[in-house]
Amino acid sequence: MIQVVIQKKKTIMKQVTIGNKAFSKLICGTNAIYARSHFSNARDSEYKTRFTDDYIEETVNYCIDNGINTIETSANERIWDIVGKIRKNRDLLAIGSTRIDETSQMRSHQVKLKYLIDNKSDVCVIHAQFVERPSSVNEINGLERLIDKIREANLIVGVAAHKIAIVELCEKKYDVDTYLFPLNSTGFVCPGYKGNESVSDRIATVKGIEKPFILMKTLAAGRIPPEEGLSFALENSKESDIITLGIGSIEEAREAIDIVNKYENV
Repeated sequence: MIQVVIQKKKTIMKQVTIGNKAFSKLICGTNAIYARSHFSNARDSEYKTRFTDDYIEETVNYCIDNGINTIETSANERIWDIVGKIRKNRDLLAIGSTRIDETSQMRSHQVKLKYLIDNKSDVCVIHAQFVERPSSVNEINGLERLIDKIREANLIVGVAAHKIAIVELCEKKYDVDTYLFPLNSTGFVCPGYKGNESVSDRIATVKGIEKPFILMKTLAAGRIPPEEGLSFALENSKESDIITLGIGSIEEAREAIDIVNKYENV
């Protein structure tokens, strides 16, 4: 007797092209991995306990198994060692930023950019800390030199911006491929942010600029339920935009992947 085995077809997540690379519609953000919840000290402590090196590797591998092909992270030695280990056996794209914080002894954007280039970050993002420093309204001092270094390495140029004005200035003056930019229904950016952009202004910026955006803070650092936050971001952005989501656990990754796949396959 011949036994017929019917295998369930695995859902493949939609991909979006930026430059010469195809990124999954949802990518793995790392604020939770760094125990940086932007919510409470208690949640930070929970994340710090949970995210051992082994659990980070397990989480990223789960994401890869379920259609997420990209991690988004700042330049620091711990996470990039894990990324390098995973990349020896699996395909994993990386979007790296020059954010300066407590996770690394690297204390300049120039040093962090060199680290990203040396570690083959597919997208190199100049962080808002650099581009939103006080400077001329017509120029971001030093940005062009950093962009040139990324171009020389044949990598994709990104800028992380909280302010709409920075995106508009880059569109006028600088050769940028993509923007890391906050979008959610509450207008939350980060604790202490003093900008006054409205949610509708942010939506208009994302939809009005042809270049792809990497949308962050879609759940407002845990203030918005996943179904609501992810649906809002998907409905108020372009098909060419992607979402970076801080993954707090494998269970959270599973839920987010299901939401995005369901939305994209309707």
